[in-house]
Amino acid sequence: MKPVFPKWQRGGLVLVCERCSTERIPEESPEIAARIGDFHLRDWLKSELKARGAWGPIRAISTSCLDVCAKGCVTVCIDPQNAHTASEILIVDPLTDRDTLYTRIIEKLA
Repeated sequence: MKPVFPKWQRGGLVLVCERCSTERIPEESPEIAARIGDFHLRDWLKSELKARGAWGPIRAISTSCLDVCAKGCVTVCIDPQNAHTASEILIVDPLTDRDTLYTRIIEKLA
């Protein structure tokens, strides 16, 4: 075993539930799935973090079910690597809440 120290240990992780996007929303809310189209919140977050220079210390990754489900929304966990700051679990509309989510991520992890 060998310890490693990835860049995101300086900031934290943003876990985006893929099951919400790929299974739950299309199955339970086809009208919401049609509005969202092929938009993927995790991909958008990754692009925004890179474009604004925050990628590396902050990493957006896909995860399986986080066991917090809300119709038409995606569950996101903002997980700081700072022992003094607790994780935050959010239910977000992937389109209308994305900018607010990004701001919250930066406030909590940068």
